[in-house]
Amino acid sequence: MAAVAAIAIGVAGCAHSGGTSTTGMTTAAPAASPALDIGRCGSADTGELGRTLGIAGLEQVSVNPLRCAWAAGSAAGAGYQVVFAWFRGSSLAERRGQVTGQATTVTVSGRSGIAWSGPASCELAVDSGGRDFIDWTLLGAGPDRDRQCAVLPQLAADTLTKAG
Repeated sequence: MAAVAAIAIGVAGCAHSGGTSTTGMTTAAPAASPALDIGRCGSADTGELGRTLGIAGLEQVSVNPLRCAWAAGSAAGAGYQVVFAWFRGSSLAERRGQVTGQATTVTVSGRSGIAWSGPASCELAVDSGGRDFIDWTLLGAGPDRDRQCAVLPQLAADTLTKAG
C-alpha cells in the first residue's frame, strides 16, 4: 500500500512541475509572481467596509494575522458576517478543488480568481502571489445580498492595492 501511495505522490508531483511535453521539448514550470505582504484584516477599515457593503452596525468580532471577521445584527442569527482570510502556502488551484457548487473564473486587478455563491453566502478568492491567495466571504441572506456579493471584487481589489 505504501508503494502505491509513493507512486501516486510522485505522479501527482510531476503534473505540477516542469517536464517534457509530448513533443519532446522541455517545458518550464510557470513562474509564480512574488507574494504580496497583505496587511492584517486585508487592511480593511470597519467603517469603510460597512459603507461599501451597505451593512449598518458592522463590528469587528475576530482578528488574527490571517483571518478576521465582522458581524452586524445578531452574529449568531440572521445577521451578516463578513470574513477576510489570507491563505499562505495554498494555491488558488487547490482552493478551486475545495469549492462546492459552480465556481466562476474572475480577474481582479489583473490577478486570477474564483467566485462562487450559495443560497446564503458568496465568496471570492484571488491570487496574491507566490502560493498565497486572499479570500473575502459574505455570510447571510438579506435584501441587498446580490448587490453586496457584487462588491466582493472591489474589496479584493482594495486589499491588493493596499498590499502593494
